[in-house]
Amino acid sequence: MEFVDGPLEKVLTEPADDVESLLRVRAWEVEESPSDLGYRIVEEWPRIPSGWSLGQVVGVAVDAEERYYIYHRGKDSPPLICFDRSGKYLHSWGEGVYIRPHMVKCDEDLNVWLIDDGGHVLYLYSPEGEVLKTLGVKGVTGEDGSHFNRPTDIAFGARGEYYVSDGYGNRRVARFDRNLNFLGQWGSEGEGEGQFVLPHAITTDHDGLVYVADRTKWRVEVFTSEGEFLRQWTHIGKPYGIVYAPDGFFYTCDGDNARVTKIDSSGRILGFFGTAGSGPGQLSTAHDIAVASNGDILTAHLDGRVQLFSSD
Repeated sequence: MEFVDGPLEKVLTEPADDVESLLRVRAWEVEESPSDLGYRIVEEWPRIPSGWSLGQVVGVAVDAEERYYIYHRGKDSPPLICFDRSGKYLHSWGEGVYIRPHMVKCDEDLNVWLIDDGGHVLYLYSPEGEVLKTLGVKGVTGEDGSHFNRPTDIAFGARGEYYVSDGYGNRRVARFDRNLNFLGQWGSEGEGEGQFVLPHAITTDHDGLVYVADRTKWRVEVFTSEGEFLRQWTHIGKPYGIVYAPDGFFYTCDGDNARVTKIDSSGRILGFFGTAGSGPGQLSTAHDIAVASNGDILTAHLDGRVQLFSSD
């Protein structure tokens, strides 16, 4: 299947005579999903402890033991809060630590990565909240293996590598080995292939390919594990968050077009759900997405919401 691969200006003017053509060119204009993905909102999830409230919810993650993490910018509750699948509160941490929370990721060892884009630091925690490692120097910007400039996200490679999208300041991807030794970087500011306007989220697939959501440019760029540009998806909308899920498909959240989209490895859109608004099940301001091994989808919203969608 062919997809338009080029500047957004070309995408916006490419002719599309039917829904199938439009899905390959400007999928955000298609109003009805090509298939029902079967997801429904889980009402009144989670159960926030009494007296707590959420600020901008910027990150969500799920580990292999079905602990569901919420990362937010509010002052009336800890910035990292953990729940079980039923929405029961488990534990929390991080008061007074982070300058500006951004994303959260869980690795295969059940550890938790928290990205502080305002502090230019990435923190690695145990599931119990113990700091294991840090990447970067808090309050100090730079563009090398020890410094970042407003990093946005982290992904884990097929051979144990780490990839940091960095980010609002540096417009690069920084690569580290399994021991967090710096291996190099790629990318620069720009709209060309292999460049970034805003590398906002990052994920990897089972083959080790690296997928970077260049949010402001409305595209996902695909690279080898060493950073060689392969292709880009310009037809999917504005990707705030992207994740390669346990089911072998990609899921993006698009806060401007208010939808979650399911995509195969070729870039073909299999379906989507969501409508505009701030009510239950509506997906405006969606900033991040996580998919559990049981199929649950979590979405983080800048208007202070977190939502759980289930296909059970």
